[in-house]
Amino acid sequence: MAHEHLAAPPEAVNADARRLDALNDHVATAWPDVTSVLVARHGRVVTERYFGITPGAAQDVQSVTKSAVSLLVGAALDRGHFRHLDQPVLSLLPPELGAAEDARWHDVTLRHLLTMTGGVPSELGDPAYDEAFMASDDPVRFTLAQPLVCAPGQAFHYSNGGVHVLGAALTHATGRDLAAFAQDTLFTPLGIAAPVWPRDAQGRPLAYGGLLLPPRDLLRVGLLMANRGVWAGTQLIPRAWIDGATRPHVEGARWMECLPGYGWLWWSAREHGAEAWYATGYGGQYVAVFPALELVVVMTGRVTAHPNHRHLIAHVLEAFKR
Repeated sequence: MAHEHLAAPPEAVNADARRLDALNDHVATAWPDVTSVLVARHGRVVTERYFGITPGAAQDVQSVTKSAVSLLVGAALDRGHFRHLDQPVLSLLPPELGAAEDARWHDVTLRHLLTMTGGVPSELGDPAYDEAFMASDDPVRFTLAQPLVCAPGQAFHYSNGGVHVLGAALTHATGRDLAAFAQDTLFTPLGIAAPVWPRDAQGRPLAYGGLLLPPRDLLRVGLLMANRGVWAGTQLIPRAWIDGATRPHVEGARWMECLPGYGWLWWSAREHGAEAWYATGYGGQYVAVFPALELVVVMTGRVTAHPNHRHLIAHVLEAFKR
């Protein structure tokens, strides 16, 4: 990290070392799909364990990518590339994409796509639609061709396509490739080397998922959040954006992540009485930030169907005395 991973014994940050050791032992013996557990408090790393991977091994962080894109939207807004979140997204897309087929698309705003309330169909629970989206020669054009499932602003529907459209709007508004904009505004300042970021058939980085980052780099993102957008004394992302992104704007899909609130591509909850902000991805990818505790927990897992291990974060919380 900027202060390159300063470590601290658990006792130095008021943590119970025995509980943390017991948790790591439990993961090693009972949770074969977990690949890493990292915990930092007050900016200092108190545990860093890897299971079947090396510390520098890049992990497919799946939909944690969406939460990184949220930070890029905040950076773009701060730089004047967007005027406000209620801009219609169609006005921010290149004209060659053509017209959306459902007239209600004209009412879809940046805010709707950030909160998953644009009415864009959800790929979850619809394998045929998900496969068609993934296989499309142009997933953005494919998404714009879909009829909305409800009026914009009416209901939460988790949608990869909606976030990919948001990524296309970012690219057009900034005049920069999404990965290049991310590198300049977020990754390089955080000390993160250019990550592998898969692209669609049109060459666009997948805004909805697929970033490959080592767990230590995920921890940097979590520490940036815990510091309200400040890194090494510089405000990389506006504090107002961090506050807005992590505040629940709509009720989340409880059946999905069991996290009750959804902000701007970040989940929110209260756990053991503590406010929690989450970036999550399929297969058990987690960046969990507990701002009042100055605590960040990162977990990664194999990208396959396996039991959810988010509850292990509650065990981490139990190791920290308030």
